[in-house]
Amino acid sequence: MAAVVLAALLPVPCALAAGDGIATRGATGGLTIPSGSVLQHGDAAFTASDFQEPALGSNTRRRDLTFGIGLAPNFELFGRYANYENPIPGSTAANGLRDISANVKLKLPRLWRHQPDLAIGVTDLGGGATNFGSTYFVASDRLGWLDWTLGYARAGALLREARNPKTFDGVFGGLQLRAGESGLSAIAEYDGQQKFAGVRYRSPSIQYLAGTRLELSVLRSFGARDPAGRDVDRTSAAVSVIVPLEQIAERPRTFRPERALRAADSQSSAMGATPEDRLEALQRALVASGMERVRVGTLDRDLVVEYENHVFGQTEADALGVVLGLAAELAPAGTSRLRAVTLKAGLPMYVTSAGVAEYRSFLRSADSGSVSGSLAVDGFKAHQAERVSWQAALPGRRNFAHFQLEPELVNTVATELAVFDYSLAANLKSFFPLWRGAEFHTSYVQRLSSTENFEPGNFFGAFRHRNGLKVAALQQSFWLGSHVLVSAGVGRYRYDNFGVEVESTMFMPGGRDVIRLKGATYERNPGESRAQAMPLSASYRWAPAPHTWVEAGLQQYTDGTRGPSIVLTRWFGEVGANLFVRRGGTRTFGGFELTIPLTPRRGADLAGFTLNGTPQFTKGVRTRIVSGSGVNFVELGGVLDFPLQYNAEQRLLNGGHVSEKYFISRLHRMREAFYLYARDRLPE
Repeated sequence: MAAVVLAALLPVPCALAAGDGIATRGATGGLTIPSGSVLQHGDAAFTASDFQEPALGSNTRRRDLTFGIGLAPNFELFGRYANYENPIPGSTAANGLRDISANVKLKLPRLWRHQPDLAIGVTDLGGGATNFGSTYFVASDRLGWLDWTLGYARAGALLREARNPKTFDGVFGGLQLRAGESGLSAIAEYDGQQKFAGVRYRSPSIQYLAGTRLELSVLRSFGARDPAGRDVDRTSAAVSVIVPLEQIAERPRTFRPERALRAADSQSSAMGATPEDRLEALQRALVASGMERVRVGTLDRDLVVEYENHVFGQTEADALGVVLGLAAELAPAGTSRLRAVTLKAGLPMYVTSAGVAEYRSFLRSADSGSVSGSLAVDGFKAHQAERVSWQAALPGRRNFAHFQLEPELVNTVATELAVFDYSLAANLKSFFPLWRGAEFHTSYVQRLSSTENFEPGNFFGAFRHRNGLKVAALQQSFWLGSHVLVSAGVGRYRYDNFGVEVESTMFMPGGRDVIRLKGATYERNPGESRAQAMPLSASYRWAPAPHTWVEAGLQQYTDGTRGPSIVLTRWFGEVGANLFVRRGGTRTFGGFELTIPLTPRRGADLAGFTLNGTPQFTKGVRTRIVSGSGVNFVELGGVLDFPLQYNAEQRLLNGGHVSEKYFISRLHRMREAFYLYARDRLPE
């Protein structure tokens, strides 16, 4: 295991080779077999096809869907959904195979100059329905316009029945002939059991789709037989979409403003203004850019800005880019350093500072070398408001309400009852600022749609969204000392229950690692145990890098069970990929989730209120981890991480991204935000 982890961390080239595509079984490779390459770090690939494992015969409905992501350098993770059945008219029940599986592949480091790409992989990782399980070793390389693949796989029998044949077992290999740089190629391969041939087209990066690539494949099996010996040769087609999440996150590095700034040493019409005039101009520009509770002043040779952001919904880095950019350009002569104090509900959270000269140079040149060494993030104690000479005694305007609209989705996938069941609702959350650190918040849920199995009295009826006021509570947030943030709420929760919720975040030395405590207690519903109405969680989050988190802890889940949990999160900008394992009692669940911002970069700032979507919408799939002979029961409410109705980390701490290294990593996005949303606020 140590060797595997070491290999994954070694900085060897891991880009998807020019001739490699996405195999229908869920891996980087040929038509059906994997190659020695992996997805480029941060690439996400979705494939839809009508491929069916030939050894399973031929069904009238054939769906094969895969989703993969380059989770780390040299490592890819794929999920696969296979549905092979002959549907019964008027019924959604399974009449064939419905399978969800996970595949992983690790690319090995290069040990000599002309070494081919080498990888090891596992398909259909363990569970109660391991139908396509296989382990393999593969090598691949290219000779001019010809790519070759050779490997060995060891598999179990299909559907775990010894009398059934195996798929993807034995020596496998393939050849791919590329037609120059056209993106077209012809492929012939053998998976150890079956022969395939086909053609593939891979598009170049489509710039107006953020560098997304498309891939089209057509393949046919030759000499395929089902277990009864019948000929089951068929032609299949596949379409893949590859989205470069990491590349998208880094696009601000190449941003070019439409209106460049004057040279740092040139004179503008505002340069002759008095320091007071410049502070007033800065205050007006910040308010016009959407900032609330704005206050500007000076402390020795520092320019201090207090601000609260509710309009830039994806990340606080956008708001900070606007604040620091305007402050750098409008700072009075002689100012050496900028200090931006981030407020939430009027409560100081942290202080971000940078040198004026370094930041002005960065805005013009996009060279972050000097400003990254100048930028610092400190705790709220670094802000000494009583020592600041403020331009105005009171802060600027604030909106009376902040609204957040987000979807709520409960679903099942690939059960015996249906391919996909769901209950979909819209949740309108309202936040009304009161005194310092206090907000009154509500949550109103409106069901939009649901499948028949989520109707009352049916299989999943208990999990159908309920219309009405779900939450109405008072929330108070405050600091205990300089490193512990506490947020506590009291009011009406879960539609009918009086309750209390508390969340605490303790920042460890260095500012990146945190200890998180969450707990709630509610009035019990009929038939509910005390443990079910009192979810608890204690965890430690280790952040070795601003884009990588490992969080481990203990929980008392909402089903009343207790146990450990561990979550690995890899961030690609504002998109997060989460791998998790949670154990409650005797049951263990594992799965994958994707976190994406469902809100525009800049929300609506209307007359007295703001409107945004959710900055972090998380959805994924999970499965119960059992032995190969076990049964994977559907348990929608079992061993779930419980969400507090007021997410203090999301509301107050930028979703957990408040470290110095995080903001340094987002400097180019901060610069881009200034030019897009604040450049026009500067006087000429």
